[in-house]
Amino acid sequence: MNTKDLKCFQAVYEEGSIHQAARKLYITPQGLSKNIRALESELGTVLFERTKRGIKPTESAEFLYQRTEQILFQLEEIEYGLRQLEHQKAVLRIGCACGVLNVIPFQTILDFMEAHPGIRVEWGEYPNQEVKELLAASRIEYGFIVGACGMEQIAERRVARRRVLLLVYEGHRLYECSQVSIDQLRDENLIMMNENFHMFHDFQKACQARGFLPKVAAKTADGPFLYKLCTQKIGLAVIPDFMLDDFKMTGLRAIPFAEQLTWEVYGIFKEDNRHYETIQMFGRYLKEHIG
Repeated sequence: MNTKDLKCFQAVYEEGSIHQAARKLYITPQGLSKNIRALESELGTVLFERTKRGIKPTESAEFLYQRTEQILFQLEEIEYGLRQLEHQKAVLRIGCACGVLNVIPFQTILDFMEAHPGIRVEWGEYPNQEVKELLAASRIEYGFIVGACGMEQIAERRVARRRVLLLVYEGHRLYECSQVSIDQLRDENLIMMNENFHMFHDFQKACQARGFLPKVAAKTADGPFLYKLCTQKIGLAVIPDFMLDDFKMTGLRAIPFAEQLTWEVYGIFKEDNRHYETIQMFGRYLKEHIG
């Protein structure tokens, strides 16, 4: 059983049509039918019945489909894990959660690449959860995420911590406060980074712990737009303190939370890969250059 045939089966099951599934997979209907027949032959069962209305999944297909996602994940994890093992001394793929390159200087990664020309370093930026999933699936060797990982067999080390602040415009009742509490924001319009950023979920949980959901007037993936909305008095903005480097604070104040909210970056890798030379070298480099 291979991933190609399983993905073909999955597409046919979900589309309910050989032709529609073939278009989705960018292959011919004849080629797709051949793959389905090969899978049926391997499993010794019929997966689809041909009817006047098209194809109908059999009981065997229902059984297989419920397990396809898990099977595909396991097969791909084995495939990527073996490839990872083969290139453990020569390749380092790094996944960065959205926003972390504001506090983990990208120059650090460039300097590591220059210092270790024998290692091919690749990097990409993803939503926080996706970095964890890529690491679990052996599609990256190292990840930078916001917040502790909390996954079994994943080693983690905090590499940066920044404060979370409230950006308040002049004239607002909280403008002169030396600090604010989450409870004071119960009825306030808030502007936040969107769901791709871990801080959005952390702040939601902090509000829920106090018995309310925040009133989110706007969400964005763009820090300057968040700042612009606050200057227009659309709402108060919840920000990590590094954003202040890019803002002109005329008519605005960044006020700390009484709860001392923080935005923390963790470096993560698989415990099973701890002995990989590339991971060890990158870990040592991080300790030497960003603490």
